[in-house]
Amino acid sequence: MKTYPTIKSAATIDAVIPYVEALLDIRFKFVKKKRYNAPCPFHADTQEKFMVYVNKEDEVRFHCFGACKGDWDITDLIMLRKKYPFRQAQQVWAEHLGVSDFTFDDGRSACISEPDETPEPDEPVGFVESKQHDQQMVATLGDAASFYHELLMSNEDRFRTVWDFLARRGVGIETIRAFNIGYAPPYSDEQHHGRALIASMLPRVEKNPGTFDTLSDAGLVRFLNDGSVKGYGYYCRQIDFGRKDPFSRNYGDYLAGRMVFPIYDADAGVAGMVGRRLEDRGVRWLKHQAREVPLSAKSWLYGIEKAAPYIRQYRTIILVEGLFDYFAFYNLLQGQDKIVVVSTLGSYLTPEAATVLKSLEIKNYIAAYDWDELGRNGIERTAVQSGGWVYYLGGLADGQDPYDKLEPVVSAISGFSLKHL
Repeated sequence: MKTYPTIKSAATIDAVIPYVEALLDIRFKFVKKKRYNAPCPFHADTQEKFMVYVNKEDEVRFHCFGACKGDWDITDLIMLRKKYPFRQAQQVWAEHLGVSDFTFDDGRSACISEPDETPEPDEPVGFVESKQHDQQMVATLGDAASFYHELLMSNEDRFRTVWDFLARRGVGIETIRAFNIGYAPPYSDEQHHGRALIASMLPRVEKNPGTFDTLSDAGLVRFLNDGSVKGYGYYCRQIDFGRKDPFSRNYGDYLAGRMVFPIYDADAGVAGMVGRRLEDRGVRWLKHQAREVPLSAKSWLYGIEKAAPYIRQYRTIILVEGLFDYFAFYNLLQGQDKIVVVSTLGSYLTPEAATVLKSLEIKNYIAAYDWDELGRNGIERTAVQSGGWVYYLGGLADGQDPYDKLEPVVSAISGFSLKHL
């Protein structure tokens, strides 16, 4: 009776090599007894960092000593390539070896989740400060924002659920155009497979490989075989072995499956992006992660490029928490020629964002935050940061939105006094 350890022991290595070569479309080079190297199929490897060896437990293992640092046995590779569950991967390998009298391991793979077991993860994303201004990266962010916008605008019927979602939230076609809002199709999309931006950039990457580094550093693509991230079991199953180029095979669009809202600075330069799921579950908002960008996410103010001229005129600003709060006020204020609203993308004004606003010589701050604990704390923190008069909307009833309170008195914004509020 053969067992799971038996079918991946050193005795199987002569069968393992040609099988994995065919499975992953690679060619191994003999290094020494029971050791072979090849370019890693899970990232853009040109130095043969993918090693086959026998460990101290007499088990055939595969390890990448390059970018992805992956470590697998033969059944892990079958699970990755074929999208099979652990038990079926064992069976496939046993049958390849001609083993019929076999006892299955009823456990699970140590590193690969069962297919469809791990959903798309919720993952709040950190943000690394920039060390230097990189104009090429700013240009790449701008190109990506325009690409996602054009993709949404040219596929109104195909992405009907996105258009309907935005319409329900008061974001119509003119607003979509004005704010360059876009959409990144998900991995489940039959046409784009979570790689719409990557596919559009592939000719540039093939012409100039350095373009890939800019996309990666800008946080616009995701390495799918990164075992250190939350949801690795989900992302590694998105590796597409049917694609020959390592870039589109092993990477996906970072904001795949989300509406894309570009963030601009006061001079209308792209500073970053925020993605939002269509579903109201988990962590719906995702700030894109970048290694080197000119503006910290802490200073992001959504809508500042639209508000800056009016802020200087009225010396007043309305601070709201979320993007859809922002659009509610924007729709009201643009008709009165008083676009003095920005979203702080959270329930308080950061010191970095306060510095941006102080440069506009604002006198009056209206903190239109929700009347919950976070909102009230945000109002107090805004008062500390602002350096001006801070007005707030107290006494909100359950279910009442700040917009409902402020709408009737927007006419009081005159640039000189807000005592009516």
